[in-house]
Amino acid sequence: MKKFLLTYWSGIIILFALFYSEYSPMSAILNNYQTNLTSLLTAFSLEEGMVEAPRIFITEHYALVIEKGCNGMIPYLFFLASILAFPASVVHKIKWAIMGYLFIMAINIFRIWFVTQFVMQSQNNFSLAHDYLGNGLLILTGLILFTSFVKTRTKNEETKERVLTKKPSVEISL
Repeated sequence: MKKFLLTYWSGIIILFALFYSEYSPMSAILNNYQTNLTSLLTAFSLEEGMVEAPRIFITEHYALVIEKGCNGMIPYLFFLASILAFPASVVHKIKWAIMGYLFIMAINIFRIWFVTQFVMQSQNNFSLAHDYLGNGLLILTGLILFTSFVKTRTKNEETKERVLTKKPSVEISL
């Protein structure tokens, strides 16, 4: 457990430094691409003309903006750190890293659509829809994905982990 936690928090620091920090050139490129992709895919779920670049126009004077923090990268990086820290085969980790990205991004598009629908009913609904329901959905998605990742490991990986972490039941001193 200690090894997992140490590896997980180290992974969080490294992944966020590389892919989310303001000071990382790679982060700027990746997050700009991800925000544009999120805006484009969100446009397919809303009425034509509502989305322009990263803005979703609710009225002439009110728009939602898809920013760096709304493009789905934060929950994905947390998920990625957790699977990288957990003992499993490289193939299993790569498979789940790809599936996790696709699933989290799909749920994020749904979340943005959902927030937009709530705000179209009343602009006062933004905090409830975004801060609580939408972000709760992303947290739940990450937990379900990680649980599924752990449950789908092969028996060989589980046995190997038990053997490596289990102390012998009898010790003989020489």
